Amino acid sequence: MPKSKLLKLDLLLVNPSLDYEQDIEKILSRRIEAGVGNQESPHLGFAYIISSLRQHAYVADFIDMPAEQVSLDTLLSNIAERKPSIVGLTSYSIQINTAATIAAEIKKRFPGILVCCGGPHVTVMPKETLEEFAGIDFIVCGEAELVFLQILNQLKQGKDLATIRGVVTRGKDDTSYDYIEKLDELPFPAWDAFDLELYPGLYPHRTKLELPMSTSRGCPFSCIFCVRPFGKKRRHRTVDSVINEIKRNIEEFGCESISFVDETFIFNLEWSRQLFQTMIDEGINKQINWSCSTRVDNMTPEMFRLMKEAGCYYVFFGFESGDDSILKNMKKSFLAADIQRAVNMAKEARLIVVGSFIIGLPGETEETVMKTIQFAKELDIYSTTFPIAVPFPGTTLRSQAVASEYGMKILTNNWDDYGKQYPGVMDSDDLSMDKRRELQKYAYDMIPKKKLPDNYSDM
Repeated sequence: MPKSKLLKLDLLLVNPSLDYEQDIEKILSRRIEAGVGNQESPHLGFAYIISSLRQHAYVADFIDMPAEQVSLDTLLSNIAERKPSIVGLTSYSIQINTAATIAAEIKKRFPGILVCCGGPHVTVMPKETLEEFAGIDFIVCGEAELVFLQILNQLKQGKDLATIRGVVTRGKDDTSYDYIEKLDELPFPAWDAFDLELYPGLYPHRTKLELPMSTSRGCPFSCIFCVRPFGKKRRHRTVDSVINEIKRNIEEFGCESISFVDETFIFNLEWSRQLFQTMIDEGINKQINWSCSTRVDNMTPEMFRLMKEAGCYYVFFGFESGDDSILKNMKKSFLAADIQRAVNMAKEARLIVVGSFIIGLPGETEETVMKTIQFAKELDIYSTTFPIAVPFPGTTLRSQAVASEYGMKILTNNWDDYGKQYPGVMDSDDLSMDKRRELQKYAYDMIPKKKLPDNYSDM
């Protein structure tokens, strides 16, 4: 059903874009193979918020401006017709200027509609965001499902939103927020609200439909470049809850692939074994394939073999460096030898391996980058990316750069430049920005994209 014909909205969620054609070009450039989707997945957070509000008879919907090819004028027309009480924009750092521009236009045309913003960027700097962007009325910090329920309840009762934990308004000093401890109590994501044909997939599943799933929230590790908006305590769902969602995705949506998007998917080894064995015992491994990302330092040959039997075809690792001193500086808690061992084990289990190395972390020199590039070449995996280090708000890396540790310095606070591939916003005495870009280009030239084997599922 066209969105313009739906009921009047309590909440309209928006994934912002001011130039969807340019955004689509960026999306397509991330593909490892032409015609095979990559990082093109429906918004899991939106799907959770919509389903959570439905339970309480609130009407929520969303507009994904890049995926749906929606212009600003079209968005404003939709708002005029559907008259939402609140418009909520999501934003990573690189999107915040776009989100703020859209917010300003909404407030200009519809001054009575509340406009808020959520996502990693505003969660870690809510007061600064409100100071910087007048068109945003308030910030939603952290996990939004229960916060939006409180917001709509307060609005219905005519109460002040500033009293809600997780809501930051101008003049409010408390920026704290709560985490959802019992994740099983959240309803399954509302994929029926999405045109799933618009989303080719997060990873190259090569099936009719891939859907993202989250089995946990939070990450206990201390990598200096990571924001960790879900906190350091890892909270996981029960195996039964995860299995039931997979079955629902298969039966109701014809899902044939799952991308597990947890920050740390395989952490509790016993829980993971139970999940994978249940997938095998119930024949789910014959109905879907699946992908995930995990760390290199808690894996065993037995675990990789069990993952493969359970339907896993593809695993992503955040390697970050091939130099032990740089790994130590970023508090990665493993060494290059651990990377090599994990890759070998995954290959032996006949899994497709992909990974990422970051250029320009603390202590980085041209020599350490070249060592990493050579190491990456020797790993010989399906796909390797080389993002340039970005000092995102809320990270230890940003604090170090502000303090000029390791000779690092932040070159700009233009959030539009805070992408991981280009142009780069931080350099150091030992590695200029020009040199970082030069080394990044060299890395991609040295390690070209590969083609996924046609028989990958039978490898």
